[in-house]
Amino acid sequence: MIEPCPGLEDLSAYVDGELPAAVHARIAAHLAGCTACAARHAELAQLRVAFASLPDERLGFDLSQVVRGRIEALPTRRATGRRSRWRAMDWRGWLPMGAAAIASLSLGLVLGTSLVAPVVVAPAISPLQVFAPVAPGGLCPGLGSCWRPVATPRQLP
Repeated sequence: MIEPCPGLEDLSAYVDGELPAAVHARIAAHLAGCTACAARHAELAQLRVAFASLPDERLGFDLSQVVRGRIEALPTRRATGRRSRWRAMDWRGWLPMGAAAIASLSLGLVLGTSLVAPVVVAPAISPLQVFAPVAPGGLCPGLGSCWRPVATPRQLP
């Protein structure tokens, strides 16, 4: 059975000697038969040597103590929960949110009622209106001369 190539993290841990003995032996056996992994192992080993040759830089002081001192020098604030902050807000703090809520509700009502408002359809010109006092498409001198409401049939009690 062909074993899959180890990942870069496993090869790096192999170079650093941080693997358990069983995994170390398995990767060593794989490196003996896989040229691609052997080349990658050689690159990682050269990189380790290059890093080891870098000079060891020191700050000359403990930076963690400087940061800790700055944190401790900050003024202490009482931990306030969200609930107490909302209670402390007076009516002027609620004013912008209330105005925005009223504006959005008003806009929603206007747009919503415009969608469900009855659509006024112009009355259709029937062929029997040939002898009407005003030609189709002409201007009406008054409401009663151009359009008459259609009589609704009476309902029986």
